[in-house]
Amino acid sequence: MKKTLIVTIFWGVIFLLPGMGMAEIRLDGYFIARDTCEAMHSFRNYSNPGDIRLTPDTAYELLAKNKAEASHYRIRVKNATPSERWVELACGIVLTDCREQGVVVTPVPPDDPDGPPIPVEGPAYLLALSWQPAFCQTHQQKTECQTQTVDRYDASHFTLHGLWPQPRNNIYCSVSNNNKRLDGRKMWDQLPALAITEETFGDLIETMPGVASYLHRHEWIKHGTCYSTTPEEYFLESIKLADQVNTSVLRDFFVENIGESVEVGEINAKFDEAFGDGASTKLKVHCTNGMISEMWINLKGEVENDTALSSLLQNAEQADAGCQNGVIDPVGF
Repeated sequence: MKKTLIVTIFWGVIFLLPGMGMAEIRLDGYFIARDTCEAMHSFRNYSNPGDIRLTPDTAYELLAKNKAEASHYRIRVKNATPSERWVELACGIVLTDCREQGVVVTPVPPDDPDGPPIPVEGPAYLLALSWQPAFCQTHQQKTECQTQTVDRYDASHFTLHGLWPQPRNNIYCSVSNNNKRLDGRKMWDQLPALAITEETFGDLIETMPGVASYLHRHEWIKHGTCYSTTPEEYFLESIKLADQVNTSVLRDFFVENIGESVEVGEINAKFDEAFGDGASTKLKVHCTNGMISEMWINLKGEVENDTALSSLLQNAEQADAGCQNGVIDPVGF
């Protein structure tokens, strides 16, 4: 009797372990591939027996997703062994009940001003800008922080952390397992060198001082590969967006208040002044150890070299609440 009870409890625990079959959510429908992504037997271990890749514009039987906020879908790939495989969310679209998941919209008649808004088509991004002196307070051993001076660009301008395609699990598009491992272990210096023109790279060194720690290789591998086919386009357009913030009254406000504690409401007011009424509802201000460390800006729409930041803010999702106040940190530890 005791032995039977122990065995029953053991298997009960096994089935409730995180990552086991019961943790996934079963689905019915199809997964339509948009890229030649890897079809992995285990996405946690990056294992892909047979080096199976999906065929673009091909429908695969949909079996499950790994969790409610899915990062991967389980599908059936005929002629693969084993046939059940995991693919990244960003690799394609999901159809359930003959509808594309997440984009079913009920139109509102033009004469119904009180009806729900119709979502605007277009890609979504998050532009992450850092206040470098605050970042360096908690990363003092990084090369870019050891060499920071009061007259260098990043002492008085926002720096580029990254431009991240949304949703947040839209990462590592067509990236090899080896490069994923290197990136995950922060061995960024061992990631492949990037093909960027000398002019753009010169601007990037100024706008992204983390280049000294190979941040640009990390950002390209994790986020840029889901944005563009070339690192040149990805970084050139990211820099152009950052430049618009750095030539605005918001940047002037920061410089005028270096060393002072400011309210986020003041930052929001300057952001609205620079980019239009209501623009600050798309802005989230982050604080670290009482210092304003980063700004996350939600964007929506196609980005070109000359795209106005204000136009990308209009249809973007509202940002979550951030911190309420913080110090604009000066250079120095």
